[in-house]
Amino acid sequence: MNYNFFASKTDKLALLDYLFTETDLRLYELSSAFGTEVKAYISTTAVVADYDLKYGSQYAACFKLWSPRFGATPNFRRIELNPQSCQGHTFRYATEGWGLIQLYFGGQQNGVLAQSQLGHFNEKGALAREDTYRSRLGLVAAWNWPEINATSHKLKHLLHSKRAVEKIGSIGILPGAAKLAQQGIVLS
Repeated sequence: MNYNFFASKTDKLALLDYLFTETDLRLYELSSAFGTEVKAYISTTAVVADYDLKYGSQYAACFKLWSPRFGATPNFRRIELNPQSCQGHTFRYATEGWGLIQLYFGGQQNGVLAQSQLGHFNEKGALAREDTYRSRLGLVAAWNWPEINATSHKLKHLLHSKRAVEKIGSIGILPGAAKLAQQGIVLS
């Protein structure tokens, strides 16, 4: 399941508030900074302290969502780095797991607001890749796919049917993004 939407900083803050107060979802960095482990966030304030939720490129802030209801747990994979290419750092971590839900926030730059994205593997797609990644990600069957699907569809419904004030095809435009468009920001 993949769902794209346009969100301003205000829209992103509202979504994060919802995730932290109305769900049991846990928010992890997609990738850690050089030389550190992955951060887990428990509040919108903590996310804002680390990320600029207004400005940036297509993938300005990238996270993975997980719930204990999903069955298996995330894998925090250590990635070895070449210190000559990474300011002397030798490692970072990535958050991985078959059933994790990705939440990528698009940023605003040069008068353009990039799309944000909510998505995850489906069970069939994960099974097709299981032999290749089993040693890293474990068994696909360890994940509670009906629960993952229900959670992602609930989030999509919230964004698309309850919060979006306009749509471009299947892409929802949240209220803050709609205001930016009225002010001349291009939605792309």
